[in-house]
Amino acid sequence: MKTTQLYYRIALSLFSLAIVYAVANSFFNYEAVVMKFEDLGYPPYLIFALGTAQLLGLSVLIFNKSSWIREWAYAGFFLNLAFGIIAHLMVKDGNGAPAVFCIIALYVTFVQNKKLNEQATSATEDTHTKPTLKTVA
Repeated sequence: MKTTQLYYRIALSLFSLAIVYAVANSFFNYEAVVMKFEDLGYPPYLIFALGTAQLLGLSVLIFNKSSWIREWAYAGFFLNLAFGIIAHLMVKDGNGAPAVFCIIALYVTFVQNKKLNEQATSATEDTHTKPTLKTVA
């Protein structure tokens, strides 16, 4: 369980750093990001909406314990990154390597989170099903 948690935290940290860097870059280098979005065929008003959604999704992955909203955050990040890769490939603007790195880190966090949840549920089930000896007075 400790190695699973270690892999999960390392992958989540790398993914979080990449997303926070991308959002910060969008706000601090706004003109360059607008030009890149226009080259990719996206309207510039999506920059703030995408940055806000990424920060909300990241906060869900880090702080939320609810599994269904976490699944939606994983799905949203996967679609965002997959469409980014496709957009870069369609306009022949590189291969979208940072997005590929983020998808790999996202996949590792997803798998390790599933393992952690399974281990936690099996540990609680084991403690509830163990027979105990009681003395009758």
